[in-house]
Amino acid sequence: MAARVFKLFISFACLLTASCERGGSSKPAMKPATGLRGHLLAIGGALEDDNKPVYERFIALARAAAKSQPPRILIATAASLHEEPEGRVQIIKEYCADCQFDAIMRTTSAEETVAKIDAASAMFFTGGDQKRITTRYLTDEKDTPEAAAMRRLLARGGVIAGTSAGDAMMSDPMFLSGGSAEALGIPTSRPSRTDDDDENIATTRPAESAPLGPRIGRGMGFLPWAIADSHFFERHRFGRLVAALEASGKRLGIGVSENACVEINLETGEAIGVGPAESLLVDIGGLNRDGQTRRNIRTFVIKQGRAISLVDRMNAQIGPAPARPMTAEHLLTVATRQDRRTAARRFFSHSAADDSKDITRRLNLDGYDQFAWPAGLGWSVVDIAPTQTEPPSQVGG
Repeated sequence: MAARVFKLFISFACLLTASCERGGSSKPAMKPATGLRGHLLAIGGALEDDNKPVYERFIALARAAAKSQPPRILIATAASLHEEPEGRVQIIKEYCADCQFDAIMRTTSAEETVAKIDAASAMFFTGGDQKRITTRYLTDEKDTPEAAAMRRLLARGGVIAGTSAGDAMMSDPMFLSGGSAEALGIPTSRPSRTDDDDENIATTRPAESAPLGPRIGRGMGFLPWAIADSHFFERHRFGRLVAALEASGKRLGIGVSENACVEINLETGEAIGVGPAESLLVDIGGLNRDGQTRRNIRTFVIKQGRAISLVDRMNAQIGPAPARPMTAEHLLTVATRQDRRTAARRFFSHSAADDSKDITRRLNLDGYDQFAWPAGLGWSVVDIAPTQTEPPSQVGG
């Protein structure tokens, strides 16, 4: 009898744990207090012209906001060094023949910009340097009239999409620049700037002179629950996202990979993957720190059609991490961006699979390692630690 009662108790405890790991809690889910009805489409950069799911979703949301009228699409080029909206207009026209288009640039007057935003059902921010966006549309103390118009667009059910810098600017704080090693407080081993660095880092600056700690600043603040990042798997930005969450006091981060998109419903707080490329939800609610070692970070791969409530996740309780398996698989990063993306995606996707519960995956990076293993229900546990020993010479994956 005692054994049966004990089994029932264990089963009940497991159900509670499962609820927590899904993002639920014993409390009712919070109703988002944004006052907005619109959507964000965070695109991680390098959006391909034939990414039909992303463009079609953008148009569908724009049509819903326009109601019975043809969608009015506004291209915002403030982030781009060379502001050329025509290319993006031509691509979107392939998916929406009846769409009406306009553009705003850094030199567009405030009055004209506000009028165009107020007439739009959707905006699309191009890539480049996100600081150009905030410099143009924010002041130190309050929104500019243009930023207020963007919030009105979201309040009436419109959509704001952004690629690369247009993704990064959506949160507050946002990333200014920087790599993961430096953000984690680990001096980089890179002798010079690489293509993994942001556009706004001077090519002549030695990498070893990069400041330590996450480089973040004020963003547009359209996304209330998380910090957004782009080029995520291709540039191994997991470390810098974790460091930024620690520094800012935010719990959740959304890392969007290239040609990937995460849609955020601002009314419900739900995030969903759009398109075949994967992205990552990062939760540091259970993180514990020992020097430069960070443990018990939780991650969830956002695949196409996979939805998760950011609001529920903010309420989730995270317990101790399951024990790290002793058997390890080493994944090494190599020169090409495609190989880096493959290694990162395998690291996070495979470590979440229940059939790999007896394996720890190790990803060797720039002076530090990431270790991951399953936490159950699609979540992984990830630890970050400075590299102590040389990894194997053979590339895994």
